[in-house]
Amino acid sequence: MKRFPIGLLAGFLALPPSALAPSALAEGLQPHKAVYTLALSRLKAGALSGASGTATYQLRDLCTAWSVSQKLEIEIVSGDGSTSTVGFQSATLEDKNAHHFVFRTVQSQDGQVTSETAGEATRQRHGQILVRYTRPEARSVTLPAQTVFPIQQTMALLAAARKKSLHLALDLFDGSSDTGSIPTYATLGSFTPHRASFSSPLLSGREAVPVSIASFGAGSGALLPDSAYSDVLWSNGVEDHLLIDFGDYVLSGALGSLTRLPVATCR
Repeated sequence: MKRFPIGLLAGFLALPPSALAPSALAEGLQPHKAVYTLALSRLKAGALSGASGTATYQLRDLCTAWSVSQKLEIEIVSGDGSTSTVGFQSATLEDKNAHHFVFRTVQSQDGQVTSETAGEATRQRHGQILVRYTRPEARSVTLPAQTVFPIQQTMALLAAARKKSLHLALDLFDGSSDTGSIPTYATLGSFTPHRASFSSPLLSGREAVPVSIASFGAGSGALLPDSAYSDVLWSNGVEDHLLIDFGDYVLSGALGSLTRLPVATCR
C-alpha cells in the first residue's frame, strides 16, 4: 500500500541510495495484486459516525522497472447519516536502479477530482533528484540525494528488518505531493512467522515483520506526524493487517484476495 516519510529523529538508520538500489534486494519481491477490505477501527474526533472501503494494490515486474497501481475508495458516514466517498488512485513506474520514476496520482470526492499530480523524477549524477511536474502545473523541484522512491522504501524496510534494526528514517518521494519529498519515520519489529488474514501460497511458510510508519507531510518541520500507517510486511513484499490513521478516524484492512502475477523473464 501507500508508503511514507520520515524526520530527523534520534536513533534512526539512514541508508544511502547506493545501498538500496541493487536489484538483488528486489529479487525477493513477488509481483502480485492484493485487494483489501477496510473497516472502521475507531473514531477519534469529528462528527463522523462510520467509514469503510476497499483498497487495491498491484505490483508488476517489467524487467528493468516496477509498475505499481493503487486505488483507495472510502465511504464516510457523517453524524446526520449523509455519506461521502473519497478516492485516491495512483500509477507509477519505478526504475529498479532507482534512477527514474514516473508518476500520476488523482484524489477525488464524490466522483469529482480534487487534486492531481503527474510528472517524472530523474536521479542526477551526484544523487540529487530532479522532479519535473506536468500537473498541477509545469514546474521543477530538486530533492536531496537521500530521497528514495516507494519500492526503494519497501526494500529498505525489508533490509533493515533483516539486520534487526528497530528504526528507519527516510525521505520519500511517491509523487502524491506537488511540493516534493515527505519525511517518514518507521518503527520495525522482528521477522517471525505470522498468521495471515487470508490463506495463500504466497504467504504460507514465510516470515513477516510488523512495521509502523509516521508521515510528517511534504516539507514539514512538524514534531508530530500528520498521518500514520502500520502493517505486517511479508518477506516477499506483500502487506497484510493494515491500520491506517486518517486523523479523525482509523481504518483496519485485511486481505480479501491475493493473486500471484508473473515474474518477468528478462534477457
